[in-house]
Amino acid sequence: CEEPRGPLAMLVASAATIAAGALYLYTTRESSPAKRLIAESKRLFRKKAYEASLAAATEACQLAADGSQHRTALLHLAALHHAMNRFDDSLATLDKVEAVVTDDLDLVPLLHARAEVLEAADRPLELAAEQLARARDVRRRASGPESMEAAYAAFNLARVLTLQSQKAEDAAALLQQAESLVLEAHGIALAASDATQAATFVDEILELLTADSAACATASQLRAAYLEASGEEWSPKPLDVLIVGAGASGVGMGILLTKVFRLRPQRVLLVERGGGVGESFLRWPREMRFISPSFNQQGWTKSFDLNSVVYGTSPAFTLHAEHPTGEQYARYLRALAERAKLAVRTGTEVEAVRRRPDGSFEVEVGPAGDDGGGERTVLRSRYVVWAAGEFQYPRASGPLFPGCELCLHNSEVRSWKELPGDDFVVIGGYESGMDAASNLAASGRRCSVVSSTAYWRVATEDPSTELAPYTAERVRAACASPTPPRLLAPLRVFAVERAGRGDAGGYVVRARWGPPAEHAGGEYRAPLQPASAAEEAPAEGSEVSLCTPQPPVLCAGFEGSVLSGVAKGLFEWGAKKEKGNQDEGPGEGGEGGEGKETGGEEKDGAAAGCAEGAPLLTEQDESTKTPGLFLVGPAVRHGELSFCFVYKFRQRFGIVADAIARGLGRDTKEAVEECREMNMFLDDFECCKAACGESC
Repeated sequence: CEEPRGPLAMLVASAATIAAGALYLYTTRESSPAKRLIAESKRLFRKKAYEASLAAATEACQLAADGSQHRTALLHLAALHHAMNRFDDSLATLDKVEAVVTDDLDLVPLLHARAEVLEAADRPLELAAEQLARARDVRRRASGPESMEAAYAAFNLARVLTLQSQKAEDAAALLQQAESLVLEAHGIALAASDATQAATFVDEILELLTADSAACATASQLRAAYLEASGEEWSPKPLDVLIVGAGASGVGMGILLTKVFRLRPQRVLLVERGGGVGESFLRWPREMRFISPSFNQQGWTKSFDLNSVVYGTSPAFTLHAEHPTGEQYARYLRALAERAKLAVRTGTEVEAVRRRPDGSFEVEVGPAGDDGGGERTVLRSRYVVWAAGEFQYPRASGPLFPGCELCLHNSEVRSWKELPGDDFVVIGGYESGMDAASNLAASGRRCSVVSSTAYWRVATEDPSTELAPYTAERVRAACASPTPPRLLAPLRVFAVERAGRGDAGGYVVRARWGPPAEHAGGEYRAPLQPASAAEEAPAEGSEVSLCTPQPPVLCAGFEGSVLSGVAKGLFEWGAKKEKGNQDEGPGEGGEGGEGKETGGEEKDGAAAGCAEGAPLLTEQDESTKTPGLFLVGPAVRHGELSFCFVYKFRQRFGIVADAIARGLGRDTKEAVEECREMNMFLDDFECCKAACGESC
């Protein structure tokens, strides 16, 4: 049987509806074995003992003495199946409940529960609408067509019909039905002197309408009804949260906010400049893979898959891959977003972010890649979470060195195997540079790697500041291949020039030797480069010219979306060193800005002062300059700590979600406790230290 999928299942809101139905049907106050078992089942579920909880609920159904208790036990069992995403089992249990119901009014909570299970299971919405239509008929017969109970029943049906219209060919007819129903509810509420509820009925439907012509016609009628009830013109409510970016950090953050902290999914919007969720990963070279391994160890350890952004999920299980490619990981993220029903607006570029006097934000968006002629929209949101990643913002220009614009940045390579030419010069020797060298060697091409630090000799206790074991294995294989790369360090490039007119003459890479460096540690490691292949460095300050017929491959990392995008002025920044660094900073490379991140300046191969040149954040990862603007993902830095891997930055999601939810007036105690149990609420940096030595 399937395990509950963490926040994707354990906190399904509709389970509360079924539980409410159980309370509605429960008529006896006497303690009974069945009642005690239901209470025990709930306790076990809260403790995540799911199978034991299910067993207690099943036993309660068997021991229930009378019809009322039996219905209560069955409804609780249905709620458990629903919360564990066992939708067929939940629906089958609800069918058993209906078989023993004799009073029409007892059907109402059952029908609502079935509608919500059908909706959660992504069954056709007309099936949910059928259940709500039945519930409306019962309410009208029992309480009268002008009762508030009938009004709520009409509104519930109108909501599902509105959602159904967004995916149906007969959208206009469905919207017409929804409009008629919500206006019916509006009229009943006004007749009952409840103008506030009348306005709320209309407002909820208006928030669901899209911008197509059929919806616009309905919106016109509903706006007039809202004005009648409230005395004010209707305007869309600000979003609770707008998340910029639908990559690993954006999707993970969106799911935590909606599934654990219980924000309404339609109040949390992800905007993505690409054509779909995980777009940056689709731009990786086809041979590039995650350097951190995926393994489905959840349940056996206190942690879970290193590359997972949602507790209870595993790329290793979903993709059956230990080191996923970018294309594979994009599929994993899209599956998460679809399963969680996140609201994602793709092909959308964020062009401006402005904080309003009331503390909320105006976010100006337009079509991605547009030349300025497309329609602009201003979205309002209480909070903004910046999660736009790094890979689409390469560090390829500026103060690196003269002629850097002549280089080919590694992010522009679609496939190393298909890259034409031979005898390459790779500038940068950290993760991206080693990835380039390994793939070129694997395809039978020669290359020389020029790096200011011999990262292939660096050994540190922080996995963010040395080559990953996966990378080391590939470098060893490359060095043992028929076309081993030349590894040259400490050598700093100071210029790239054309060797002649046009591209035919090739290129000259000019570099200067740095001071010799000793790299301690790693005494038990097999060297990446055979001693016979190591080249002795000339005297410090001497220069060398490397000729190549191909544009040099620049592996200098990524500026990142914060530094390169419209949010730059909304953050304060740590002081940068005067001397730039042409290699990737600590923690950059293989994951292209989503798993291992760009950023800090190099200092003897260690992350000295990760906050240098990084956005400054509060303890809640909120901008120190712009309250309400949060940063998530691999660009997060705190002092010496770089949250550059997925397994690092995901632990800060709970911190940000808690701050936002509390700002919205939510009680977050239970959600925070759940995040702590999932290892996604890292508020004590004392644990973020090296815990390994030469003999561990």
